[in-house]
Amino acid sequence: MTLSDLLASGVTPDLATLRAVALVFDAELRNRLLAVQEEYGDPRHVPSPVATNDGRWMLCGDILTECVEGGIVWGGFSRLDSERFGEIEVVALADVVSQGTE
Repeated sequence: MTLSDLLASGVTPDLATLRAVALVFDAELRNRLLAVQEEYGDPRHVPSPVATNDGRWMLCGDILTECVEGGIVWGGFSRLDSERFGEIEVVALADVVSQGTE
């Protein structure tokens, strides 16, 4: 499943579900996320993607609770290109952790 799929489903996962998934993406999207957050976001609340062993990056899915209007990362998230959300995989956090992070 991708982030686009999740958002288009209309189902809002509960916090426990979001804590059990990871958002996995490439370095280009990581760099874009950080640049947009730096320009538009709150400097007190900056997402910190973690490198995975396969060269990609991940965030815990529970960050999505703060990507809504009024959330602590809304300023940057709201300016991301939502057409690229299809490039962000939503996978079980346990699977990512079992493969290792740096």
